[in-house]
Amino acid sequence: MSDSDYFSIVESTHDVQNPISPAKLREVAEHLEIGAGDRVLDVGAGRGWWAAELAAMGAEVVGLENNEEFVRAARDRAAASGLTDRVRHVHGPALEFEPEPGGYAVATCLGASFALGGFRASMEWMVAALVEHGRFAIGDVHSVDGSSTEELPSLIELVHVAEEFDVEVTGLVSASLDDWDRYESGQWKNAHTWARRNPEHPDRERVLGDSRRFRNDYLTRERGSLGWSVLIGERR
Repeated sequence: MSDSDYFSIVESTHDVQNPISPAKLREVAEHLEIGAGDRVLDVGAGRGWWAAELAAMGAEVVGLENNEEFVRAARDRAAASGLTDRVRHVHGPALEFEPEPGGYAVATCLGASFALGGFRASMEWMVAALVEHGRFAIGDVHSVDGSSTEELPSLIELVHVAEEFDVEVTGLVSASLDDWDRYESGQWKNAHTWARRNPEHPDRERVLGDSRRFRNDYLTRERGSLGWSVLIGERR
């Protein structure tokens, strides 16, 4: 079973596929000043909740997603919401998509910087797609205590990296411990629900084993020390 298939299972009921609440993401949208006609590029669109929210505000959204099942769910969501004229979901690796330089008013990447080669590469890629004074939002993990390693930077380090690309960081929305617990435990529940419904599946024990391992890592090492925040800003 691939990582993509595993996350199709454990995030099958997640509207927001990051450790943050819908209310906080609406704060992000408010800070971005999403308006009618804004062209928005969303990297790692997942099951399409964020794209649908922005389209409902009047934006024209292109969502990039490499998980075929998530793309299908996102398209179904847009259709059910009557938003197919304002949302287009593109299936495939984000790096294979070639955005028009300076073609978007807003670019977002919430928890998907890996799709573009990491945080720094994501900032460079998104800024190139923005109009002058275009806005961006990028969500990623960071340390809680301010320490910095190659694997886990501090929040201020993320800000400094972002500002290498001639942008001004003007906003911050961060996940709480409750947000993390809700996101992580939802994955554990989904894994066990899937296993109960698929007792003969050849990957059943692997899914359960991976779920337990991720649960134990979260509870022993990550909970309370791993932060997740959305940096919001503007191209200078």
